[in-house]
Amino acid sequence: MLDPENSAYMRQSLYKRLGGYDVIAAFVAGLMPRLRRDPTLAVYWKGKSLGGQRREDQLLVDFLVSAFEGPAYYAGRDMKVSHEGLGITEEEWAILLVHIAATLDGLGIAEREKAEFIQCAGALKWDIVEPTRPAAG
Repeated sequence: MLDPENSAYMRQSLYKRLGGYDVIAAFVAGLMPRLRRDPTLAVYWKGKSLGGQRREDQLLVDFLVSAFEGPAYYAGRDMKVSHEGLGITEEEWAILLVHIAATLDGLGIAEREKAEFIQCAGALKWDIVEPTRPAAG
């Protein structure tokens, strides 16, 4: 195993440092049920068939593998288009980050890779969260 303090290790893609495809697939398999059961976030999957949920899960796996420089092609829509109009709030975003961190912890992901993963997610925040607009008065 490569030493995490070694610069050669850090030059590896996040995909490799996380553990590759199987770990990313396990992350999605752990995360998505948590999100679908969350009392605040579950509304976003209400009325979605199991087949539709599985398709979305696979798209997320493909997205993450591709984003972390792994061997996958992501054929889905970009994050802004995918989430536009959903009205996702900053509170919901914060809940998502808690679930992401807990799922990564459950997989035993090292703190450095966990922080990098969450930083990558943070770069997408404003493609997913819709800014609150002042009420018309």
